[in-house]
Amino acid sequence: MSSSGPSGSYASRPGLTPGAADSPLPLDLSSVDVRRPPAEIAAVAAEVFGERLELAGRFTQLLATEGVVRGLIGPRETPRLWERHLVNCGVMSQLFPFGASVVDVGSGAGLPGIVLAVARPDLQITLVEPLARRTAFLTEAVDELGLDNVVVVRGRAEEVLGEVGGADIVTARAVAALDRLAGWCLPLARVGGKLLALKGASAEEEIGEHGAAIARIGGGEPEIRLCGVGLIDPPATVVEIVKEREVAAPGRGAGSKRRSGGSSRDRGRGRPGHGGGAGQGGAGQGGAGRFGQGGRAGGSGGRAAGDGRGDGRGNPRRG
Repeated sequence: MSSSGPSGSYASRPGLTPGAADSPLPLDLSSVDVRRPPAEIAAVAAEVFGERLELAGRFTQLLATEGVVRGLIGPRETPRLWERHLVNCGVMSQLFPFGASVVDVGSGAGLPGIVLAVARPDLQITLVEPLARRTAFLTEAVDELGLDNVVVVRGRAEEVLGEVGGADIVTARAVAALDRLAGWCLPLARVGGKLLALKGASAEEEIGEHGAAIARIGGGEPEIRLCGVGLIDPPATVVEIVKEREVAAPGRGAGSKRRSGGSSRDRGRGRPGHGGGAGQGGAGQGGAGRFGQGGRAGGSGGRAAGDGRGDGRGNPRRG
């Protein structure tokens, strides 16, 4: 990876200088360049992000500076951004078919949405987030990184259904219980589309507890998918739910959707989430075999992995 400038050159971008009087950063980052993955995970990061590794590093820099200052990432997460956030989210990209339309619900700091956009430029991604300070960060990050495959929409999942519904894949880095999460996310997917939720050790237990409720809202039987097998230990745990049918949801409408003011990256694109057959048939050309096996884990055989949440993401997020 090429990386211009000296180590710790955050001061090259105004407003991103750690250690400022109003900065909550507890660490002296003056001798650390978080754009570079740590040596112990460098090979894995290169495998996940390929020629876009430098771009991933630029996003890591934004998380370590503006993301911390704005309270989107816990300051203690800075030393482990690559391992716990970038790579943990990036390995799930193997589950996405080429050219799929993706809606990331409750995108927060862009995890996993922006990470997926960096790892897989073929994906068309909409970041849905209700909080203004988060959508401001997301919009600035999208512009800073030049991600033309990303749109930022401000609103809750139930508010933006008319704008972003019909996606091939809906993602969430889940903090809510699986039944609630499915209730927010499945309506945004087309029939035959999927919810891919990054979960942790609770995944298997939640499937057993909420399977019937998920079926009532049109979802198929949840399955655990392990991503990054052979690359990271433990692998990332993703719960996959296929939307089998439409279910009417009383009171839900396209009401107060609010597209983030700075998000002009949708030019040249149709409405997100109407990619036709892009989502048909599992992990397609777009890197399904690039890394790991992503094998399925049965109901009792899945190896649960930590979901890699940051200290700064403690409030439950609802799209």
